[in-house]
Amino acid sequence: MEDDGHTSTMSGERKDHERAATDESHGNSLDQILTALSEGRRRAVLNYFRNASDDVATVADLAEHVTDRADDADFQEVSVALHHRDVPKLAQAGLIEYDSRSETVRYVGSGFADSLLDSVEDGPSDGALADSENVARHLSEALSVEDPVEKDYHVRQALQHVHLGE
Repeated sequence: MEDDGHTSTMSGERKDHERAATDESHGNSLDQILTALSEGRRRAVLNYFRNASDDVATVADLAEHVTDRADDADFQEVSVALHHRDVPKLAQAGLIEYDSRSETVRYVGSGFADSLLDSVEDGPSDGALADSENVARHLSEALSVEDPVEKDYHVRQALQHVHLGE
Protein backbone atom coordinates (compact mmCIF):
# COMPACT_ATOMS: atom_id res chain seq x y z
CA MET A 1 0.00 0.00 0.00
CA GLU A 2 1.34 3.40 -0.98
CA ASP A 3 1.89 6.00 1.75
CA ASP A 4 -0.11 9.06 0.79
CA GLY A 5 0.30 10.84 4.13
CA HIS A 6 -2.94 9.42 5.52
CA THR A 7 -2.98 6.45 7.84
CA SER A 8 -5.51 3.71 7.97
CA THR A 9 -7.47 3.09 11.13
CA MET A 10 -7.08 -0.63 10.44
CA SER A 11 -3.32 -0.31 10.93
CA GLY A 12 -3.77 1.10 14.43
CA GLU A 13 -1.93 4.28 13.50
CA ARG A 14 -3.35 7.70 14.18
CA LYS A 15 -4.97 9.72 11.44
CA ASP A 16 -3.20 12.89 10.31
CA HIS A 17 -5.66 15.19 12.08
CA GLU A 18 -5.11 13.31 15.34
CA ARG A 19 -1.35 13.67 14.94
CA ALA A 20 -1.75 17.42 14.33
CA ALA A 21 -3.78 17.82 17.51
CA THR A 22 -1.06 16.23 19.65
CA ASP A 23 2.11 17.62 21.21
CA GLU A 24 4.73 15.33 19.65
CA SER A 25 7.14 15.51 22.60
CA HIS A 26 4.77 14.02 25.19
CA GLY A 27 1.75 12.80 23.26
CA ASN A 28 -0.48 15.31 25.06
CA SER A 29 -3.68 16.35 23.43
CA LEU A 30 -3.96 19.94 22.35
CA ASP A 31 -7.15 20.27 24.39
CA GLN A 32 -5.43 19.11 27.59
CA ILE A 33 -2.58 21.57 27.17
CA LEU A 34 -4.86 24.50 26.31
CA THR A 35 -7.14 23.67 29.22
CA ALA A 36 -4.14 23.48 31.54
CA LEU A 37 -2.89 26.87 30.35
CA SER A 38 -6.31 28.52 30.61
CA GLU A 39 -5.99 29.22 34.34
CA GLY A 40 -3.62 31.86 35.73
CA ARG A 41 -2.55 29.78 38.73
CA ARG A 42 -1.50 26.94 36.45
CA ARG A 43 0.50 29.32 34.23
CA ALA A 44 2.15 30.72 37.38
CA VAL A 45 3.13 27.17 38.45
CA LEU A 46 4.70 26.45 35.07
CA ASN A 47 6.52 29.79 35.07
CA TYR A 48 7.81 29.03 38.57
CA PHE A 49 9.56 25.94 37.21
CA ARG A 50 10.67 27.62 33.99
CA ASN A 51 12.47 30.27 36.06
CA ALA A 52 13.73 28.01 38.87
CA SER A 53 17.02 26.16 38.98
CA ASP A 54 15.32 23.01 40.30
CA ASP A 55 12.55 21.03 38.59
CA VAL A 56 11.02 19.77 41.87
CA ALA A 57 8.90 21.73 44.37
CA THR A 58 6.24 21.17 46.99
CA VAL A 59 2.65 22.37 46.65
CA ALA A 60 3.41 24.76 49.54
CA ASP A 61 6.32 26.28 47.57
CA LEU A 62 4.06 26.74 44.56
CA ALA A 63 1.23 28.20 46.66
CA GLU A 64 3.66 30.72 48.15
CA HIS A 65 4.84 31.67 44.65
CA VAL A 66 1.27 32.11 43.36
CA THR A 67 0.15 34.01 46.48
CA ASP A 68 3.10 36.40 46.24
CA ARG A 69 2.06 37.37 42.71
CA ALA A 70 -1.63 37.99 43.42
CA ASP A 71 -2.96 41.02 45.25
CA ASP A 72 -5.78 39.39 47.18
CA ALA A 73 -4.81 35.71 47.20
CA ASP A 74 -5.08 33.72 50.42
CA PHE A 75 -2.29 31.17 50.87
CA GLN A 76 -4.59 28.46 52.27
CA GLU A 77 -7.16 28.88 49.46
CA VAL A 78 -4.44 28.83 46.81
CA SER A 79 -2.83 25.76 48.38
CA VAL A 80 -6.13 23.87 48.39
CA ALA A 81 -6.92 24.91 44.79
CA LEU A 82 -3.47 23.82 43.64
CA HIS A 83 -3.68 20.48 45.45
CA HIS A 84 -7.19 19.57 44.30
CA ARG A 85 -7.58 21.24 40.89
CA ASP A 86 -4.61 22.94 39.30
CA VAL A 87 -1.73 20.55 39.92
CA PRO A 88 -3.80 17.47 38.90
CA LYS A 89 -4.89 19.31 35.72
CA LEU A 90 -1.24 20.05 34.85
CA ALA A 91 -0.35 16.42 35.55
CA GLN A 92 -3.21 15.22 33.36
CA ALA A 93 -1.83 17.36 30.52
CA GLY A 94 1.61 15.78 31.05
CA LEU A 95 3.28 19.07 31.95
CA ILE A 96 4.23 17.96 35.47
CA GLU A 97 4.36 14.80 37.57
CA TYR A 98 2.60 14.92 40.93
CA ASP A 99 2.96 12.73 44.01
CA SER A 100 -0.12 13.60 46.06
CA ARG A 101 1.10 11.73 49.15
CA SER A 102 4.24 13.84 49.51
CA GLU A 103 2.66 16.82 47.69
CA THR A 104 5.76 16.95 45.49
CA VAL A 105 5.65 18.29 41.95
CA ARG A 106 8.24 17.62 39.24
CA TYR A 107 8.31 19.77 36.11
CA VAL A 108 8.19 17.88 32.81
CA GLY A 109 7.32 20.70 30.42
CA SER A 110 6.25 20.76 26.80
CA GLY A 111 7.69 22.57 23.81
CA PHE A 112 4.23 23.70 22.71
CA ALA A 113 3.23 24.91 26.19
CA ASP A 114 6.59 26.67 26.59
CA SER A 115 6.17 28.52 23.29
CA LEU A 116 2.67 29.67 24.30
CA LEU A 117 3.95 30.80 27.69
CA ASP A 118 6.88 32.61 26.06
CA SER A 119 4.48 34.49 23.81
CA VAL A 120 2.21 35.52 26.66
CA GLU A 121 5.12 36.33 28.99
CA ASP A 122 6.56 39.06 26.79
CA GLY A 123 4.36 41.57 28.58
CA PRO A 124 1.48 43.91 27.88
CA SER A 125 1.33 46.54 25.19
CA ASP A 126 -1.06 49.36 24.31
CA GLY A 127 -3.62 46.96 22.86
CA ALA A 128 -3.02 44.28 25.48
CA LEU A 129 -6.57 44.21 26.82
CA ALA A 130 -8.17 43.82 23.43
CA ASP A 131 -5.56 41.27 22.38
CA SER A 132 -6.03 39.33 25.62
CA GLU A 133 -9.76 39.18 24.99
CA ASN A 134 -9.17 37.95 21.43
CA VAL A 135 -6.63 35.37 22.61
CA ALA A 136 -9.04 34.11 25.27
CA ARG A 137 -11.92 34.01 22.79
CA HIS A 138 -9.95 32.01 20.22
CA LEU A 139 -8.52 29.60 22.80
CA SER A 140 -12.00 29.07 24.18
CA GLU A 141 -13.27 28.34 20.68
CA ALA A 142 -10.37 25.95 20.09
CA LEU A 143 -11.38 24.01 23.19
CA SER A 144 -15.03 23.82 22.18
CA VAL A 145 -14.81 22.70 18.55
CA GLU A 146 -14.39 19.10 17.44
CA ASP A 147 -13.10 19.73 13.90
CA PRO A 148 -9.26 19.60 13.99
CA VAL A 149 -8.95 22.11 11.14
CA GLU A 150 -11.16 24.62 12.96
CA LYS A 151 -9.32 23.91 16.23
CA ASP A 152 -5.99 24.60 14.50
CA TYR A 153 -7.41 27.82 13.01
CA HIS A 154 -8.42 29.15 16.44
CA VAL A 155 -5.08 28.26 18.02
CA ARG A 156 -3.27 30.04 15.19
CA GLN A 157 -5.54 33.07 15.53
CA ALA A 158 -4.85 33.19 19.27
CA LEU A 159 -1.11 33.03 18.64
CA GLN A 160 -1.41 35.75 16.01
CA HIS A 161 -3.14 38.04 18.52
CA VAL A 162 -0.41 37.28 21.05
CA HIS A 163 2.26 38.28 18.53
CA LEU A 164 0.36 41.35 17.29
CA GLY A 165 0.09 42.59 20.87
CA GLU A 166 3.88 42.73 21.24
